[in-house]
Amino acid sequence: MGLYSKFSLVSDSVDIICTIDGMGVSSITNLSYTHSVNSARMVSITLANIDTRSIARVGARVVLSVGRNDVKRGTTHQLDFTGIVVEASPSIDVTTILVADYVTFLQNSEYVNYKLSDIVGHDLYFLAADACNYKDIDTSTLLKGSGVIATEEMKLEGLQTRREFIDKCFENMEAFIDDSEHNEIVVVKWRYAILRDTIMDFWLEDPKNKKFERPVLTISETSNNLIGDGLVTSVDSTQIVNSATYQSSIDPTLFATVTDEDSVRRFGVKSKLYQSNIKSTGDLETLAYQAVTLFKEPTFSYNITMTNGEHISLGDYIKIKNIAYEKEEVLPVVEVSHTFGDSIQSNIVVGKPELTLKQYIEEGLR
Repeated sequence: MGLYSKFSLVSDSVDIICTIDGMGVSSITNLSYTHSVNSARMVSITLANIDTRSIARVGARVVLSVGRNDVKRGTTHQLDFTGIVVEASPSIDVTTILVADYVTFLQNSEYVNYKLSDIVGHDLYFLAADACNYKDIDTSTLLKGSGVIATEEMKLEGLQTRREFIDKCFENMEAFIDDSEHNEIVVVKWRYAILRDTIMDFWLEDPKNKKFERPVLTISETSNNLIGDGLVTSVDSTQIVNSATYQSSIDPTLFATVTDEDSVRRFGVKSKLYQSNIKSTGDLETLAYQAVTLFKEPTFSYNITMTNGEHISLGDYIKIKNIAYEKEEVLPVVEVSHTFGDSIQSNIVVGKPELTLKQYIEEGLR
């Protein structure tokens, strides 16, 4: 091994091709991907070759192909990555660089004056897609639309970076769904990220949809590929609402209250007052019913530490068999971390993110 005799190379356990500003490097001793929904993917790379110091500079372009098959064949993989070095830490033996994908260009873009006249009446999906079309980000697959139309009340206008505008769009890209494809009322939410190379992806989190439930993995506390802390359950009761009152902001004498007695018996009264500028008592009651239906139970999320999970990406669904709570549910992946060193380990967070429901709970039937 010569120069690398005291280091284990990532290439010993996985196929990898890496270039920095077009120059190939082969001395990677540690590689770690970290990614959350609606954010840039960050990759930390440790290099053992002293000759890489001169090219591992802030601003350098890094291209990675990683996989267990022959990556030279050009097969697509969610670990394929293109990004820019944002930090470089050279030392005597190794150099560590932190690389961010092209979402960082949106974060640091020039300020854009987004005008109401160019926003209102347009689908938020396409407004966000247009803002993402910047600095070599590939938006060619963003063709679906969300059906959520921009309104003046969303306050999307103003002088801001592209990332700030995109985040405002996605905060409002959510909807109540009550149809035959779901067994209960659900709230679905759009997410964004660059999942591979420079290709921007928008996807809808809808794990309760009976037509599209395709979990990539089933995990329980007894799964044999768990390591470390294994499967850790987090239960959040702070969002419980089992007695909802909706009041008309136009006529405060009009209001309706809906209470779920079973939830009250189990968790105590968790009441909340909402307001909406509608004047129909029936509509107020419907909104109160929807709020209680959505929030009457605690929220579960899970942290999974495992081997052989590097294929799992944001937007995937995982089925959790929670033995302790006698609960089974399919949940979206909202954060992943894959580390390649002497072994390959993954940390995966699945669960329901906090719901804002700006447009639909507060103004749903206006």
